[in-house]
Amino acid sequence: MKKQVLITALLCLLVVVLWRCSAPKTEATASSVTKNLLPDDVNPVCAISDSEFAGWFADGKVSLNGLVTPANSVDFSVTKGNCDFYDWSEHMLLWLTSPVKQGGSVLESSLFYDVSAIVNNERRLVPHDAKRVLNMTNNINKTGPNGLPVMEDSTGRLLEIENAGPEENTPALVKSDKPGSQEVASVQQDARGILHFKDSKNNEIAHPKALIRHAVKENFVARFKVGNHFVFLDSKGKLTQSEVGQATGHVLMSKQGSLVYYLSSVNDVYAYYMTGVKNGVLNGNHFPITAAERDSVTAYARKTGHTLPDSNALALEIKTSWVEASSLPDAAQYFQVKATIPVYDTTSNTKWTPKGEKTVMMAMVGMHIVGSVAGHPEMIWATYEHNGITPNTAYDYITKDGKTATQPADTGTGWVFSSNASATTVNVPHMGNRDAQRKTVPYITAETGQTISASNTQRVFAWGAFGIANPRSKSAAASNTELISINKTVEALLSPGDVRANYLLIGATWTEKGAAPNGKSYSAEFSAPGSAVGTNVLANSTMETYFQTSSKSCFTCHSNSVVNGVLPADLSHFFKSLQPMIVAKAIGK
Repeated sequence: MKKQVLITALLCLLVVVLWRCSAPKTEATASSVTKNLLPDDVNPVCAISDSEFAGWFADGKVSLNGLVTPANSVDFSVTKGNCDFYDWSEHMLLWLTSPVKQGGSVLESSLFYDVSAIVNNERRLVPHDAKRVLNMTNNINKTGPNGLPVMEDSTGRLLEIENAGPEENTPALVKSDKPGSQEVASVQQDARGILHFKDSKNNEIAHPKALIRHAVKENFVARFKVGNHFVFLDSKGKLTQSEVGQATGHVLMSKQGSLVYYLSSVNDVYAYYMTGVKNGVLNGNHFPITAAERDSVTAYARKTGHTLPDSNALALEIKTSWVEASSLPDAAQYFQVKATIPVYDTTSNTKWTPKGEKTVMMAMVGMHIVGSVAGHPEMIWATYEHNGITPNTAYDYITKDGKTATQPADTGTGWVFSSNASATTVNVPHMGNRDAQRKTVPYITAETGQTISASNTQRVFAWGAFGIANPRSKSAAASNTELISINKTVEALLSPGDVRANYLLIGATWTEKGAAPNGKSYSAEFSAPGSAVGTNVLANSTMETYFQTSSKSCFTCHSNSVVNGVLPADLSHFFKSLQPMIVAKAIGK
């Protein structure tokens, strides 16, 4: 009897196994979570020793989700080439996402201040408080070197937009074949699609050229309304229609239905340096990069009654992107914080209006870390994404035996920002938060021809490199190899289950020998001092979703278009409008 029961049980088990193996995949399986698959045979050119990595942890040994101390930016030096910059970047990510004894993470701690939205051209720093929940916004507005909205035309030019017309309380003036200037009363489009600039008497203005108010004319366009859309005219008379080059101010949505929210922060060194500069106490020529400059900031902070416990981190500016954790099927694999976010009346599919807010757990999908280090006042600009949010296009890398191989484009349907990695229409914005004058508004509207919905996103340059990325990586494959190898190294060194292993360093950008950025990317044709090196066309798919091109870098916007320099206000779009935390007279300077 026992023998028959045993045989029956084994037969039943065999049937179950065979059924599971042969059963068709369900919809849930087909849409399961997908990850970027990094090649295992990559040449390990950017490696970190076990002892060095253990030294990053506060207690000197690797532990699951353990506290990591910040990279020492004062002692930063280049001994391993590009890998030193990538080491610094990985180190800072692990520190910022480390848990602290007081609860939460380093990023949520009193070491950091949130940057408020701009009101009357002013921003303020909001100190982190254990009793205060973080506040996030659903847009991240891209601006050019002069703080104006930017667009990209069909040729890849990045153009800053001057509004021409009554909304700026300035006349819409152009040059023409006549002497002087003429005011544009209207722009009309005929049946053939040809645009006609008209004066107040409805006379044609022949060969109009924009009168750009900024001193540098080359990368500016003036904006004119034509019916329900806009055209952009440059100083040479070239026209660009808004449908060709999308302007900024877009809102992003995940495939799971969550809007993407953003948080901008700076650390205490940045905060007190900015306050000291605005009060005329500290040197404002560049962010601190030396021990002496660090000490001047810490001394100023002590004068106000504050200590800076991690001052060797120097000045840091952080931007992060988030989705609602409850929307994700694998939320436990994400770094999370609690935050208050706006909510909307979603009745319409073309315009959402705000109807309050809610406090929920948010999952981080992307991060920018920008920091000053020894020898680099232009700062290191690093970006990270969760491994599984956006599919890559195919890319080349170098194998362990020195051969160039191609990693195929990602596939699958489980991405946070793509319904299918094989989609042919990608990186097209569906919605934004700008009105007709391109000014930020609280509501969300659909782009022309779209509804408020999730778009398909693709990471065009998987590791932020195009062509010859920098003097030490003579091909995109070589540059990609450095990033892939350091990501695989960190993942292997972290304890199994550490949530931080799920984040990929996409790349980092700086300039050779810390030269003032010239706004251009390093290439075979362009290698002037100040060109962006490291990963020369770096972009984050959650923050530069619609600005992924083969000629742009962080410094395209974060630089001075008139005079190359490293003034904080040239590099950081926050610095100029930020108000000091303490007025000078309160502490006698």
